[in-house]
Amino acid sequence: MSYRNFGGEEDFVGMVAMLKAQALHDGVDRHYSVEAMANSYRHLSNCNLDTDFAIAERAGEIVGYTRVFWWIEEATSDRVLGFIGWTHPEVRDLAVESALVAWSESRLREIAVGRPTDRGQVLQTWAEEPEREKTLVLREAGFEISQTYTLMTRSLDDPIPECPLPAGLEFKPVTEADRRRVWEADQEAFRDHVGFAAGTEQDFQEFANRPNFDPGFWKVAFDGEQIAGQVLGYFDAEENAALGLERGWTEWISTQRAWRGKGVAKAAITESMRMFKQMGMTEVALEVHTTNPTGAYRLYEGLGYRVVQTGHEFRKAFS
Repeated sequence: MSYRNFGGEEDFVGMVAMLKAQALHDGVDRHYSVEAMANSYRHLSNCNLDTDFAIAERAGEIVGYTRVFWWIEEATSDRVLGFIGWTHPEVRDLAVESALVAWSESRLREIAVGRPTDRGQVLQTWAEEPEREKTLVLREAGFEISQTYTLMTRSLDDPIPECPLPAGLEFKPVTEADRRRVWEADQEAFRDHVGFAAGTEQDFQEFANRPNFDPGFWKVAFDGEQIAGQVLGYFDAEENAALGLERGWTEWISTQRAWRGKGVAKAAITESMRMFKQMGMTEVALEVHTTNPTGAYRLYEGLGYRVVQTGHEFRKAFS
């Protein structure tokens, strides 16, 4: 096993191949593409790929990687020092996982020293439940579960309830020209969400350039000229073909605080369901924190979504 720094965008092919192998091994219906990864990596915030990225190789094949970055959490004003990474199922052992976690923590400590702050600081990462070796390494390194999130799906063969918008609201079509205002509305709605950090211009550019992210599939509810709530639906034809699915994603679900608890999200989600069913999709999917303060998890359960995968956020006090 050898370790090296980021070698440029040509690494994306090997990274995506490794992620696909992992998803297949773990029985997770996830698809990864070089195009989507390239868009994400071209618009990173607080991450220098020359210094903040490490790859594990075996016989010239990428079998693991980790990337570090940081952000300011709005609710606590803490600086969160985060890392995220994966390993190929064939090399999921304590040695490789330990090496990547140790490198990530060491690099984040260098960043913390190089960027002094009076803010509180915390280390954070994530692991899916099938990643048992990583979870064990994290626990031994002092990390504890701080949040839980799930992937949920819902069959479109089941009846879709009628959930009209509250009086005074209406769905209006949006176009490419509306991307920024839609993104800004999502930002505002999530300010009281667990772990929220204000988005940067790079974050917006990543959002604006996502493949398979067509405003024609979005359901946006307006209160006059103001956005009250939205579901930014999308589907990935390549993903569906690779996984043998007909899935639409009901994602980027948000409701402005003045309209919460009045059925806006429910109306937008069910409207998205009907759209995808008319398109020939057989299921919809979304991801959610189970600890979402707005009760989103209960809402999705009530609409028939069921958990198919669970993962956890891990935190460790920085000292």
